[in-house]
Amino acid sequence: MPVKEGDVVELHYTIKMLEDGKEILYETTKADVAKEHNAFDPNKRYTPIFIVVGKSKLLDPIEKAIREMDVGEKKEIIAKPEEAFGPYRKDLVVTVPVKALRRSGIRPRVGEEVEVEGRRGVIKKVTERFAYIDFNHPLAGKTLKIEVEIVRKLEKDEDKIKAIVLRYLPLKEDAVQVKVEDGVATVELPASVIVVRDLESILQSILSNVYELTSVKELVLTIRMPLKREEEEGKGEEETEEEAGKQEEEEQEEAGEEAKPSQ
Repeated sequence: MPVKEGDVVELHYTIKMLEDGKEILYETTKADVAKEHNAFDPNKRYTPIFIVVGKSKLLDPIEKAIREMDVGEKKEIIAKPEEAFGPYRKDLVVTVPVKALRRSGIRPRVGEEVEVEGRRGVIKKVTERFAYIDFNHPLAGKTLKIEVEIVRKLEKDEDKIKAIVLRYLPLKEDAVQVKVEDGVATVELPASVIVVRDLESILQSILSNVYELTSVKELVLTIRMPLKREEEEGKGEEETEEEAGKQEEEEQEEAGEEAKPSQ
C-alpha cells in the first residue's frame, strides 16, 4: 500500500547531474554509491533521511513519486531544470568590490562560499578589484537523475524520536537511547553533545518535531557524563608505577647477564 499524507518515512536518495551524456554525482545518502563515484567523505554520515509526506520540502517530482511508492520500493526520476531548481540566471551573478569582502572578513578566492545580505553564493571569479559571486543554486539549469528508495515507515514513537534526534545531532544510532512509557519519552544522549554548536536551538527543533510527529506528553533529555573518581586515578598511577618498577628490574637483570664473562 503506497505511503500517504502525514506518514513519517525514511528514504535513501541519490542525485546526479546529466551533462554531455555523463552522470555526475551531486549528493547521496548511500556510502557504496559515494565510493563508486570516488566521492566518499569519511566525515559524512551516510544514512537514510526521514521525511513527513506532504509536509517536508521536496521537489515536486520526488513528492509525486513517493506518493505512488510502497515501503521497500525504488524509483528513478528524471527532472528537467523547470521541475527542479529552475533555469540558470545570469542576473544572479553579482559583482562585489574585493575591499568590501575583506572588510567583512571574507577571503576573495575562487570557490569560496560566502553570505552577502542574507544570500549564500560562491565566488566564481576574482580580479584585482572585483569578485564575481554566483547566487544561483548549484543545480540551477541542470537536468537531474534522482533515485529514491523508501526504506521503512516509522510508526512507533520511539522510532520517530530517534530519527528526529539523529536528524539534528551528529551522532551514531547506537549512541542514542529512547524509551517511551506512560506518555513520557526519555532520551539519553552521550556527553559529546555538550560541544555541539547552537545546541540550545537544536534541542528546540527536536522538541518542536517531537510535539508535531508523536503523541508523547513529555520529553525528558538526559546526557551521560562519565565521572573518573580520584581513587580510580590513584589506582591507575599505582599500576603504572608497579609496571615501571618491574620493567626496571628486568632491564637490570638483562644488563647483568650481558656483563658476565663468556666461558
